[in-house]
Amino acid sequence: MLAACLILALAHAAHAGEQASNALGGRRVNTWAARSSTGLMLGGTWTATEDEKTGAVTGRWTLLDGQGRTVATGAWSAAKSPSGWTGNWRAAAAGRSGEYSGTWSARVDLQPNAKFADLFAQAIQTAVSGTWRAGGQSGAWTIQAFD
Repeated sequence: MLAACLILALAHAAHAGEQASNALGGRRVNTWAARSSTGLMLGGTWTATEDEKTGAVTGRWTLLDGQGRTVATGAWSAAKSPSGWTGNWRAAAAGRSGEYSGTWSARVDLQPNAKFADLFAQAIQTAVSGTWRAGGQSGAWTIQAFD
């Protein structure tokens, strides 16, 4: 349901990462981009905090429209799996009631005891991609990190 609601609201989100940087005074921020199975491009910003004891990661994220305005905010979590990272996300769309949720995964060739930062060390070298799912919707996402 989230994807259907957000897809309708975000038809112009293809350049959200660039627009987020412009909207925040040109300051470089962590950005994400995703493509639905129907080809719709989405994007926004994100933060992350790793628990040093468990290695689990939590963070916040935004979904931006084509003008760089926040249309949804949420939280996400991640844990290391044998083949990469897996996690959950939730969000609330601006001006709508209720909360939406889904899952995500990243397949990366990292050591079993790798920290979340290692995923981004790899993303400095080459973009890291994965999949997401929300109800009946699914698609791919990509992150690129900067040194």
